[in-house]
Amino acid sequence: MSPRVRLLVAFISTGLIGYIAVGSLLGRVLGDSTYSQLSIFNEVVRLVLDAYVDRVDLDRAMSGARLGMTDALDGDSAYLDPEEFRQVQEQPSRDSDADVGLLLTRRFSFLIVASTRAGSPAEKADVRPGDVLKTIDGRHTRAIPAPMGQRMLRGAPGSLVKLTLLRQAEDPINVSLARERPQPLSARGRMVEPGVGYVKVPEVEARTIEEVRGELDALRRAGAHSLVLDLRGNGFGPLAEGPRLAELFLKGGVVAKLAGAHVSEEVFTADAKHNAWSGPLAVIIDTGTVGAAEIAAAALLEAERGTLVGTRTFGRAPQQKTLALPEGGLVITVARYTTAKGTLIHTRGVDPPVKVEVPDDDDDTPEAAARDRFLEKALETLHAEAKKAA
Repeated sequence: MSPRVRLLVAFISTGLIGYIAVGSLLGRVLGDSTYSQLSIFNEVVRLVLDAYVDRVDLDRAMSGARLGMTDALDGDSAYLDPEEFRQVQEQPSRDSDADVGLLLTRRFSFLIVASTRAGSPAEKADVRPGDVLKTIDGRHTRAIPAPMGQRMLRGAPGSLVKLTLLRQAEDPINVSLARERPQPLSARGRMVEPGVGYVKVPEVEARTIEEVRGELDALRRAGAHSLVLDLRGNGFGPLAEGPRLAELFLKGGVVAKLAGAHVSEEVFTADAKHNAWSGPLAVIIDTGTVGAAEIAAAALLEAERGTLVGTRTFGRAPQQKTLALPEGGLVITVARYTTAKGTLIHTRGVDPPVKVEVPDDDDDTPEAAARDRFLEKALETLHAEAKKAA
């Protein structure tokens, strides 16, 4: 081993002593696994520096190690280098508060669209949940953490961002989107047929709960005795509003839980006084149903309060924390929402009992475009339940 390599190994080893000491302490509580893994890492560093064919760029290697560690956690946890951390922490100004309406995460080593905001530039350009972002403004996303990818989509109103998308069985899709300031989206209700009301909830913000309550009251006065609750494409809003949305349709009990290995469990319960609808219910969900809406859907499914109709939701319900490091920082998932019985939502999604087959894009006739198969299936489900009850 050369003198330079010995010096580098000594430097790295010294830097790891604190970690190893902590690992030794944790080993007494959790077993020897933590200490053992840190020792192995130390040995990998030594062998790489001693044996690799080229001189090792230590800064780059250590950055890669940090990225690799967070990449092995979940798609929303990330290590950010100093410049990325600065940009992510930067508060939006009037010159940078516009975006294109996409919610991103990482899966399969790429940035991927979790949800598309209703009425946004992305939705108008037919960007879909599940689309892989290959590039953002020409930069490949393999090395871009989700928080940084989200930041890159933000900018001045009217400015353009160029995306290359990958979609199953299709050639790469190039789109240019003009950033817009997001406008509030309100819940809207209507009668879809005699006796059946319909409420579309495009996002779940604090105001949304009272909006839905108002729409339910109006539908009841209009003669609705059955309801379709549409949560498709709903991926925006604070996660804690999910249990409050579900509470409108429940008469008590545990709605959801929030817990992590180092976070005290928080239990969300329904207050019967907040119930706003007790009649027959069908809930429409799809891949773009994410976060708060996903938590609400999972709660209603587990409570057997209505029938879920559609396709499996995306599976993203993390509570996250941002931590500063001497160089850069971490955005890390510290807790996850589950159902009352502990069923995980994050990374798994919610699978509806009643499935809707999504048609091929080849069927582009006006008749096919005008059909809403999800709503048709929801109405069919309500009719079948009404017959069974009769």
